[in-house]
Amino acid sequence: MGLVANLLLFSVKLLAGLLSSSVAIIADAFNNLSDAGSSIVTLVGLRMASTPPDKEHPFGHGRMEYVTAVVIAIMILFAGFELAKSSIGEILNPAEKAFGLISVIILIASIVIKLWLALFYKNIGNRIHSAALWAAATDSRNDVICTSVVLASTVFGWLTEISVDGYAGTFVAVFIMWSGFSVLRDTISPLLGQAPEQDLVCDIKETVLAHDGIIGIHDLIVHSYGPGNRIISLHAEVSSSEDMMRSHDLIDRIEREIMGKYNAVACIHMDPVDTDDERVKALRLFVEEVLAAIDQSLTLHDFRVVFGETHTNLIFDVVVPFHYKKTKDLCEEVQRRVWDTDPQLFTVATIENSYT
Repeated sequence: MGLVANLLLFSVKLLAGLLSSSVAIIADAFNNLSDAGSSIVTLVGLRMASTPPDKEHPFGHGRMEYVTAVVIAIMILFAGFELAKSSIGEILNPAEKAFGLISVIILIASIVIKLWLALFYKNIGNRIHSAALWAAATDSRNDVICTSVVLASTVFGWLTEISVDGYAGTFVAVFIMWSGFSVLRDTISPLLGQAPEQDLVCDIKETVLAHDGIIGIHDLIVHSYGPGNRIISLHAEVSSSEDMMRSHDLIDRIEREIMGKYNAVACIHMDPVDTDDERVKALRLFVEEVLAAIDQSLTLHDFRVVFGETHTNLIFDVVVPFHYKKTKDLCEEVQRRVWDTDPQLFTVATIENSYT
């Protein structure tokens, strides 16, 4: 639909632009031609993204969606750049225009068609969570704005015989390049491995913690290999006093639930936690207070204690936010504060960041 619509718009706009000698209309026509190319890129990208997993790509080819969106963004930027050159040339060397009613009718029809295309792309993009179609929807929405500016400048020039064609084209060019940059920025982020949405993170946590026998979770990681293609891994804490076979069965059931609910590959590591030893509980609370005194944003997990005759080892992981700048000296600081209370306590801490 996009390919047919954009080729049709290119043809009629080019004719109108040549008849009226309007650089803005001609540039808008070639913008539609680049949109037709984008439609071809989108079709090819979606086809490649739907290719099943193979030996070289065991997680599928879903990220081709993002690559397709990057190509579309580059095409948008190129169209904007070319339009800017033509528009600046028109400002420096304005040509006589021959505006007519036919040009106005064509531009109005173009706005209606492009508005429909934007809604069409967005609707399907939301249904199948397609980054490429969202990019195409953004491009079509921008075309509505750009063509509206061209229409306004055309009518203004027609009524007043004052040419603002080059200025209108420059505005359109800047707007197109900004939209291309926005699409490029929003698409490169998932390619680099952006953090998952917080709503998804909270929903996964609620799903796991809703099961009796799960004390807590940590080390949640969500990998995205394209829309609707995820790998979810996490550590689930269970009581060490519980029968391990029952706990293992519980973990298996949660994995299957996550696979079905989120259309994802799920891997859950089971962490036994001592919930009966009061000494361990007291030591964990003590270390949590030490971390809170250093910085309220520090948290711990995987806490266990190895008691000995001469000293006791406190083994745990510390989760630090990315903005925390004192990671290098954190272990020494924690040990110093612990020794201030009890010199027989030794800390074995592993520093890590949150993946969510």
